Amino acid sequence: MRKSLSPRSFTSLQRLLSVCALLFFCGAFSLVEAAGGPTILSDASSTRAIAFEAVTYRREPFPLTMPVQFSADTRNRIVLFAMNLDLLAGEGANALTADAEDSTHRHYTFTVENVTPFPGYEWMSQVTLRLSDDIGDVGDVLLRINLHGMSSNRVRVGIGHTGGGPSDDAGAVTTPAPFPAPQPTPVPTPNPYTNPAFATTNDSVRFLEQATWGPTFSDLAHVRSIGYSAYLSEQFNAPVTNYPTQDLYPTDSTVGCPSGTAPANCTRDRYSMYPLQISFFQRALTGQDQLRQRVSFALHKILVVSGRDLNNMPSWVGPYLQTLDRDAFGNFRQILEDVTLNPGMGNYLDMLGNTRVNPNENYAREIMQLFSVGVDQLNPDGTPKLDAQGNRIPTYDQTTITNFARVFTGWVLAPQKKWPVDGTTNVLNYQDPMVLSSNTNTYDTASKTLLNGVVAPAIVTGQNATVYKTNELKIALDNIFNHPNVGPYISRELIKQLVTSNPSPAYVQRVAATFNDNGQGVRGDMKAVIAAILIDPEARGDAKTDPNYGRLREPVQLVTNMLRTFNASSDGNISNTGTRFGLLLDMDQDLFNPPTVFSYFPADYSVPGTNSLFGPEFGILSTSDAFRRANFVNALLLANNGNGFPVAIPDRPTGTQLNYSSYQALAGNPQQLVDSLDAAMMHGTTSPSMKASIVQAVTNIASSNAALRTQTAIYLIATSSQYQVER
Repeated sequence: MRKSLSPRSFTSLQRLLSVCALLFFCGAFSLVEAAGGPTILSDASSTRAIAFEAVTYRREPFPLTMPVQFSADTRNRIVLFAMNLDLLAGEGANALTADAEDSTHRHYTFTVENVTPFPGYEWMSQVTLRLSDDIGDVGDVLLRINLHGMSSNRVRVGIGHTGGGPSDDAGAVTTPAPFPAPQPTPVPTPNPYTNPAFATTNDSVRFLEQATWGPTFSDLAHVRSIGYSAYLSEQFNAPVTNYPTQDLYPTDSTVGCPSGTAPANCTRDRYSMYPLQISFFQRALTGQDQLRQRVSFALHKILVVSGRDLNNMPSWVGPYLQTLDRDAFGNFRQILEDVTLNPGMGNYLDMLGNTRVNPNENYAREIMQLFSVGVDQLNPDGTPKLDAQGNRIPTYDQTTITNFARVFTGWVLAPQKKWPVDGTTNVLNYQDPMVLSSNTNTYDTASKTLLNGVVAPAIVTGQNATVYKTNELKIALDNIFNHPNVGPYISRELIKQLVTSNPSPAYVQRVAATFNDNGQGVRGDMKAVIAAILIDPEARGDAKTDPNYGRLREPVQLVTNMLRTFNASSDGNISNTGTRFGLLLDMDQDLFNPPTVFSYFPADYSVPGTNSLFGPEFGILSTSDAFRRANFVNALLLANNGNGFPVAIPDRPTGTQLNYSSYQALAGNPQQLVDSLDAAMMHGTTSPSMKASIVQAVTNIASSNAALRTQTAIYLIATSSQYQVER
């Protein structure tokens, strides 16, 4: 039975001496040199960590709760010792993440609460971890820490009891501290990546995967020539390709496309997302404003509108997409206003026609919950603020929602327009922003308390009601925009869309700081935010070894990456409809028809078998979907005798085919072929075992069949989990 100890049971000196003694007795300070990258110190004879309880400095097994309790949070803390932690200037514990795996292969996320140099041995850091709430008495776990997307070795730690647990990783070695002790390294400063020399081949491929719809040979050469910063400047100034404006049509498709007299494909072109899908793929494959397109699509998945709830009319959804394109490099405050007054959004979330009598709360709720601040108050690094009892603190309550709903009253469609087909039929105006109704009785003009107690005052006697409501909307949107949550919330969501589903809090904090101030006193500058995301040390680097880093390629990105990497050609009819030859619909991403306001997949979806490892795109990846992804790659490479999708099939990605002739020229040497594809598709990170398997599969095909050799190599890479998860 453990004896209770007071906080004074161990002085700092006693702790230091006990740690040093343990390091010596366990064989640390041996002749074994530590490997590069983050390294957790272990015993000299095993992979068991040198670890202590944070308060008592007792060794494992570690109980789930602290033997000495100082607060309502009784979860135990443990201290590990690590070297090669290249923390940047200003970085601390929130730059690190930690995870553990038990014998059932369940994964747990531990919070890193403190990182400090060890007194007298500044080359070594002590790292304090909080055990996750969901871990029990599981025995041995394999634990690692991660920094800037790079993982440490995994060490063995006993939780509850020692013994059992997963087997050591293949090739695992002991990692005692080196002797003689190394000198502390200078604190590195963030790399601005302004010099083109930093744009290495492998990292340039990674950069283009994040900033475009897929790397191309020409883009890769260009980025390597001018560097990342110059490329971003070019993209920020590139002309907008945008979606073509669709003619407004009657709501009733039997009127817009009368049976027997309507043009061919009228229903497809006027009452489905087909024209927008066609435009999307044409722009994704050939448009020069690649970064704008990526950011615009990311915004579409955050500030969601769905065509399936807008009568499937492209003329109603198109202006919303044009708004996101136009504002992608502007200011987030303008995005909030333009999206709020977009008629498609007004229809989708019921602000359109909202009146002061029992006002609809949909838009009021979602603009806060999903579009700007989130449901919990956040620290500057995006982690939730907690009260004294360790509970999350809500950002707003039902009263706040009700008051914002009262703000969003009185708005209607702009005056109707004429149907261009006959010039006389009135059609609803979804092209222009919503306007205030001429019926001022629909306005709620009483005072309203908004976020953080800010009051939107009531109308005063004699004030013009329309002017009042216009100003009130600006007050409300300013109130949301200036909430301290917006920076970390939007920064985290954009990072998840462009780089990694599980950014470190430090990464979020750096980007959020740029959102709050672009360096010139401007809040919400999207250009500065996007540059901060893509140039951050956690985004850059030739390879990322943290297995929790990156994001699953969603279907649309899987498709565009494949097509752009191999310079695909098409007759232009690329959509996501169809059965066998469908691109996205078969893979559960119906472009511009997300199933809910939570987008195509929930942003907070956790990967099964973990407690808080986010993988939103996995929300639409079932076993069947995995096969469909493989079927898509197979059809793209092998359908129509390897000539791509047959031209004769209507409304499909007809005539679309890859151009892999440069790789086919290497097929006589399987190793050279696979190495070349590894560089183009995997930025040089294909594991040795996977590469060997592919080389063998290619070798087994007759050398006279160069096309099949090449197709097989591409297929095996494109369908692998290593490719499907973009790192």
